[in-house]
Amino acid sequence: MNKVFFKVIVGLIVFSLQVGYAQLPKLKLSAPKKPTVVYDRMDVKSIKSKKAKVEFVYIVDNPNSFGVDHIKADYELLLKGKSAAKGKDVTFTIPAKTKQEFKLPLEINYLDAFESAGMLAKTIAKGKKSIPFQMDITFKIKVKPLKFDVPITTKGDLPLPKAKVKAPKKPKLKKKKLKF
Repeated sequence: MNKVFFKVIVGLIVFSLQVGYAQLPKLKLSAPKKPTVVYDRMDVKSIKSKKAKVEFVYIVDNPNSFGVDHIKADYELLLKGKSAAKGKDVTFTIPAKTKQEFKLPLEINYLDAFESAGMLAKTIAKGKKSIPFQMDITFKIKVKPLKFDVPITTKGDLPLPKAKVKAPKKPKLKKKKLKF
């Protein structure tokens, strides 16, 4: 009885393995592909006298059949060649087989690019509408067992606040009767 039971079990295992191996060619296993990241645009949300709120928008494309978690971004924004903002390990996720936007919101202080508020005002008064920026960002992507770094440098112009020209106030004159 034990021999018969043992033969039946071995037969079932062999049959199961054959069915499993027959399915292997149907599985399309492939090595993970490198996700791509491309700079798309900078959206200006608001501009005030000393600050601007902007979003740097990147398109992230994940061609893999699985999502990628914990993508990290390190960045530095330069205004007129001077560091104006830095960030490290900004984390986000992208689902499988997806192309989506990654938005990096920043609040930029114009005084980081100018020596003083007076220099900023003088620049605006001269009619200058924008200042040059450079955004250096590196996306760190881990797709087990691989790691990818995607560095991107973007250059452009950041709009300056518009000059507020105030009309001079009319002096108030008191009427007095003059006596001669």
